[in-house]
Amino acid sequence: MHDLAGKLRLLARDEDDVAVVSALLQDAIIPGADMEFNLKTGQFIIVANRFCWEIPPLDGVTSSDGKPVHERRLCGICVGHVTAAQHHDWPAMRQDALFNLLALRHVDMAEQAGEGMGLQFEFSGGSSLRLLMDEIDITLADLDAGHPTSLQPAHDV
Repeated sequence: MHDLAGKLRLLARDEDDVAVVSALLQDAIIPGADMEFNLKTGQFIIVANRFCWEIPPLDGVTSSDGKPVHERRLCGICVGHVTAAQHHDWPAMRQDALFNLLALRHVDMAEQAGEGMGLQFEFSGGSSLRLLMDEIDITLADLDAGHPTSLQPAHDV
């Protein structure tokens, strides 16, 4: 849902909600320095620069090279009830890296000889992040009114 100022605010509590969050965050750019796990509170916090797929290009506005103008927004993501964070193929200097989020998916750890559940963040270039948790608890909220971009993400299939 968008509030009166057009900013997205969303709570995710089940697998279907995770799919919606994944679609909204596809192609978000996340600086490595803007990911933080607080074991005491069980929260994993992310600040992402998300491409606003749900908002059509600005009507009648084009960039200097004629491309349609879209929107990106800073977005805060808080994942609660996190018990551990695991990463795969992580850059040595994570703090200086930029991660391009391709997808977020729910993982049933019981199917993988474990317990509980997880959230798997898949990034371009093969990096991934898995958050182990007791329950699905994601809060997503836009932090600004957005900024224009003529750079629309595209993927080779």
